[in-house]
Amino acid sequence: MRTLIVDDEIFNCKLLQTILKEYGECTIAMNGSSAITLFEEALKTQPYDLICLDIMMPEMDGYEVLRTIRNMEQKASAKASRIIMVTALEEQEDKAKAFHENCDGYLTKPIERNLLIEMLAKMSLVTH
Repeated sequence: MRTLIVDDEIFNCKLLQTILKEYGECTIAMNGSSAITLFEEALKTQPYDLICLDIMMPEMDGYEVLRTIRNMEQKASAKASRIIMVTALEEQEDKAKAFHENCDGYLTKPIERNLLIEMLAKMSLVTH
């Protein structure tokens, strides 16, 4: 499983990487524009299976990144990556907005390993 982890906090990136590295390759992007660049390159060769995406980031927030990625997938007629929003935002409106933009899952920080793995198993990305 190829994973792109997008978060402006290095601690959160490293935590997700520690959890997910046993399932495959993990790439880290510290902001939305880097995530878009990495995604665009991967789309040409081997797309990401999973993207863990923070919402609150400077310059380009997670909603904008999500919308951009979904548009790029559509234009390329590519299989959609599974995108899980990983955020401190707990409000129902935030969750609804993320699903409206076509995310596949929503987890609030701090991330609990078992909840993440359970979600990935339901998406058929891992077996546990």
